[in-house]
Amino acid sequence: MGHDRETGRIRVSAWQPRRVVPAKSIIVGLLAVVALLLLGTVGVAQPSGASQLSKAKKSLLVLADLPKGWTSSKASNSNAPFPGAAQLASCIGVPTSVITYNAPSVSSPDFSSKNQLLSVGDSVQVYRSSKAAQVDFSSYANAKTPSCMTADLNGPGRAEFDAQMGGGVGTVTVTRTPASDYAPHSTNFTMFLPVTTEGVTVNVELTVVDYVKGRQEQTVVLSAFQSTFPTSLARHLTMVADGRI
Repeated sequence: MGHDRETGRIRVSAWQPRRVVPAKSIIVGLLAVVALLLLGTVGVAQPSGASQLSKAKKSLLVLADLPKGWTSSKASNSNAPFPGAAQLASCIGVPTSVITYNAPSVSSPDFSSKNQLLSVGDSVQVYRSSKAAQVDFSSYANAKTPSCMTADLNGPGRAEFDAQMGGGVGTVTVTRTPASDYAPHSTNFTMFLPVTTEGVTVNVELTVVDYVKGRQEQTVVLSAFQSTFPTSLARHLTMVADGRI
């Protein structure tokens, strides 16, 4: 799922420099490469799969699922390649096509909290077969994926990733968070990275939660800026999305 939205400006929390961070470029850059972090970029709907995509759209999160005060904005998809895709695939032990395949998909709007420190996005990809969907899910669930992504984004894919983010990306760390934080039968990874713009560093936490049912693979992306995404809200949203697919 790709995102490209204007979210205004983020106010840095009290223990950071007491100024407003010009974070628009950071957020746009980050959310524009969310699709790249889904281990396979989002594809354009094909006429033959229109009915399946129409059905998949009903599984997406809507604004009413978010807390009061959240807002929505239009999402736009990106088909840019994953930075260092071949190296990442080799590290995980899957064909490069698993990383680069464009599955037809539908996406929710981008949702933002009132203070602009949290954001949520949701997408459903429809594969040719349930086996193909499971292969992609397995690339997420692979025990090597977090360490392979860390190595790739700090190594072969670093320059490309930094360019896609608009520059200023520090050391990237990718880990797993407890499965109990999200809907059952899902897998996840969380990316931590500092992004510096105009001399101010914004700490970003981005969690990707993925699950599959039949030919459909649903991915919920939870982002936090200068904060941590609330566990209770993460579980609620992934449970709601999982219950619809």
